[in-house]
Amino acid sequence: MLTSQALQLITIPHRPAANAEIERDLAPAISILKKAPGLKSFWSGRKFEDRYTKVYLAVWENLESSHSFFTSSEYAKFHSVIQPALNGRKVTWTSHALMDHSPLSDHQHLSETLKSPAMEVALTKVVEGGVSGYYSQFNKVVTRVLDEEDGCNGYFISPLIENPEDQLLLINWDSVDVSRDTEASLAIAVLKELD
Repeated sequence: MLTSQALQLITIPHRPAANAEIERDLAPAISILKKAPGLKSFWSGRKFEDRYTKVYLAVWENLESSHSFFTSSEYAKFHSVIQPALNGRKVTWTSHALMDHSPLSDHQHLSETLKSPAMEVALTKVVEGGVSGYYSQFNKVVTRVLDEEDGCNGYFISPLIENPEDQLLLINWDSVDVSRDTEASLAIAVLKELD
């Protein structure tokens, strides 16, 4: 089993409701998740393009800790108490990325990214057979573009454990508008609400 810490992207589409109301509905389930053994850190926000989707990032002690939660009786409780907020929708849990896989996926890069008022979350795809050269090209091209981009204040990238051809990329932006206006913009902008 993997011993590295794992960063998990969790998306929760919920029923249309005012933010305060949905936070109350989600609170019992999120409280259960936050108490899971092996959960090291937890951040929350909302998906900018879909105001009825919450986005969470969880750092687990290792992949086994994450899997232990999902096979526990606590997960059954979580699943039960979250149903009214989901109203038939499903939680997406399947994106785990390795921490410390490369210099761009260390805790410092994650911490810098999480300090932003707007974070872009992108799942990028590497061409089959091209993973070995991806990071050298990313370092040569993308990091330079992001470093020169006004409003970009950090980034984190790591392969997904489930399929290393998929990469989890997080970018720290000054605002959602900067993210949307830049050539470096790659995917989903997330407004952060740090716990």
